[in-house]
Amino acid sequence: MTWKPFAALVAIVAFSAVLMAQNEPFLGIWELSLAKSKITRGAVPKSQTIVNVAQDGAFKSTRASINENGTSVEVHHYNFDGKFHQTEGGDPREISYKRLNPTTIERTTRRNGEITVGQEEVSNGGKTLTVTQPGNVRVFDKK
Repeated sequence: MTWKPFAALVAIVAFSAVLMAQNEPFLGIWELSLAKSKITRGAVPKSQTIVNVAQDGAFKSTRASINENGTSVEVHHYNFDGKFHQTEGGDPREISYKRLNPTTIERTTRRNGEITVGQEEVSNGGKTLTVTQPGNVRVFDKK
């Protein structure tokens, strides 16, 4: 076996992943803007950062928050397969993600038997991420 076909296959796969990442508006680093947000349910964090990276045809979201009790980190796996997936760390729950259009995702959360539905939307210019959940609207600026 020669290395040329294998190297070409590796290059095609790598290039495809880069193209997918470039077309995914949710990827990147997002910082919570408390001034733009309206948080009426739960504790208001001092700061919150979301880092979204491409992963297996979807993306992985790592969320770090600083609040009066210290810090917490949780990981969400955005698999658009219609199934609930367990979050890791921080606030354990199951979430199912559904892509409504290229810039809007519906998220259905199941915690202790209770179901809530929210939405995540990236602005037209790609500079703002708005996360809407019952009782909260968190607005993040892209860094």
